Amino acid sequence: MKREIEKLAIVRLGAMGDIVHSMAALQFVRRAFPGLKISWFVEEKFAGVLEGNEDVDEIITVDLHSLKRKFSFLALARMVSKISGAGDFDLVVDMQGLIKSAIVARLAGANVAGGDFSSAREGVASILYSHRYRIDCTLTAPYRFASLLGQALGVEITMAQLERKSPYLGWSAENIESSVAEVLDGARREKIAIFVGASNESKRYPPGRFAELCDMLGERYDIFLLAGSEAEREDGELIEGRGGARLLPPLNLDTLKFVLSSADLVIGGDTGPVHMAWALNRPSIVLFGSTPVEMMMQGERNIAISSGAKIANPCGGFDKSDRSIASIAPEKIAQEAERLLS
Repeated sequence: MKREIEKLAIVRLGAMGDIVHSMAALQFVRRAFPGLKISWFVEEKFAGVLEGNEDVDEIITVDLHSLKRKFSFLALARMVSKISGAGDFDLVVDMQGLIKSAIVARLAGANVAGGDFSSAREGVASILYSHRYRIDCTLTAPYRFASLLGQALGVEITMAQLERKSPYLGWSAENIESSVAEVLDGARREKIAIFVGASNESKRYPPGRFAELCDMLGERYDIFLLAGSEAEREDGELIEGRGGARLLPPLNLDTLKFVLSSADLVIGGDTGPVHMAWALNRPSIVLFGSTPVEMMMQGERNIAISSGAKIANPCGGFDKSDRSIASIAPEKIAQEAERLLS
């Protein structure tokens, strides 16, 4: 049954890809509850992912990472006060399912919804919820998160709706780096953006293999390499020049969103910036090794290429020592890229 609420709080602290996928349901929540005020609790470093989304009325940041690095009772008291005083919410939905996110949700309000013991990533977190829902962990990630939010609100959000979603990542034109915009404007062919990094080595496609891919595609397309950390940029420098590929400078989040929205195809591992392509309704190829392909929603324009590694527990953690992603042939990626761009 559809709930009668006026103020909703969502707790999804991180990581980038999970925040991106969790946001997909908001446009359908907004249609079902036109006057609803939606607030979102998020780690400070990921707040920029949410900024520009018209369906998020308020972004409330926390900095649990700094508290973990340098604990003090004063900092803890300030954070607890900020969370508990954020608003009088009719419902708080923990879309992360960790003990820390459940604590944040409980501090934010008394009426808290989340996954049941078998659905929450850390089952004991469900003890803190007022309402618990069963969510199949093998479902594709955006639909899994949408299902939890839909059940908590008493509305149905379907796969078909998600497949027909509108792009939902926004940015401020004032924050776009002009030098990057000029480079993209100067492109005369279809543009491929390749994100060379990943949050974990098991999700990282080797730079040598990316270089081979650039050699295969560079004669027909303009290739732009995206990299954030120092290690990622070192990989980008190894690839730069192959097939004419160009490494873009470090990008702020607004410029990253702009670049991805301008690309005709985005390629990379199972990582947040690559999943942004789906949120922006841009074609993408996501490479999977140790993580299940259900981490993305596949379709005609967004496809997964898997190494075929056996995933021992698709509902649990992944093998961070797995390097099978390197076995994906650049020829296979190039073939799919040509098909999508044709």
